Amino acid sequence: MDNFLGLIGLAMRAGKIKCGVYSASRAACDGSGRLMVAATDIGSNNRRRIEAVCRESEVPLMYRSTSSELSRSVGKRNIPVVCVCDDNFAAAARKYDITGKDGSPNE
Repeated sequence: MDNFLGLIGLAMRAGKIKCGVYSASRAACDGSGRLMVAATDIGSNNRRRIEAVCRESEVPLMYRSTSSELSRSVGKRNIPVVCVCDDNFAAAARKYDITGKDGSPNE
């Protein structure tokens, strides 16, 4: 398993993750969100919604893994996005960011 996905799973077990577009958006808006992690294969409507929420609430956004991998790491089904609600887990997860600001892979 990818170390990043293991970290997300650990944060989930610690109760520091909000799963799904609605819950993750609410966490970002209410100020508890520290990092938004979206799947690379997230749908275009959800992508626009999450990007807008992150822009408005100034929560960093990173694209990582597929929705099936992300879902499996948190032990749920059909999860295209999660929000990390802990400073330490968010800082650790940011170390695995392999995308640019526009979501394209860095080379």
